[in-house]
Amino acid sequence: MEKYILSENFIEMESTGKRLYQIIATKSFSDVEKGELGGYVEGIKNLSEQGNCWIYDDAQVYDDAKICENSVIAGCAKISGKARVHDEAIVSDNAELSDNVIISGKASIYDSAKLSGNTRVCDNVLVFDSAEARGNVILSGNAKIYGYAKISGEVHVCDDAVVCDTAVIYDEVIISHRAKVCGNAEVSNRNVCDSEVINGDGQNLSA
Repeated sequence: MEKYILSENFIEMESTGKRLYQIIATKSFSDVEKGELGGYVEGIKNLSEQGNCWIYDDAQVYDDAKICENSVIAGCAKISGKARVHDEAIVSDNAELSDNVIISGKASIYDSAKLSGNTRVCDNVLVFDSAEARGNVILSGNAKIYGYAKISGEVHVCDDAVVCDTAVIYDEVIISHRAKVCGNAEVSNRNVCDSEVINGDGQNLSA
């Protein structure tokens, strides 16, 4: 049995003119009650009938983006392009995912975070505040990305590593273990590991 249908309620996107239709649950599951209105989708391709995944509030999912399994989209989040949200991942508030982004595991993307390109986020990663990631970025483990941090290129942030404040990470970088890149640090083409802390102080730490 299908778990939702498209209601007659819709919004029209100013930028593209696309119509997004509000979803309505056709049965009760998880914390969703039968008849409950959800967020907005371009079509049934955007939300899987399987699992407990749901789009809440005023969140929008469109283009070829898809929400699967037990993931949750809430707030005013926008998911577009060919982005995928799997497992028990959560995307909420004003977060935006686009292009070929994949979110899985128990990762949580919230506040005004923006992810694009081929970014992959998994495990228990948290991305929040106004942090951004684009390119071939991989975020895994218990990593935390927040503040106004910007990550791009072939970057892997893993384990318990933290990137925050106005730090900029680009090109080929691995940040692992309990390393922390913060302040106004700028890091490229090097690895930061163990318990190393780079706080910038106006220095360009590029190799």
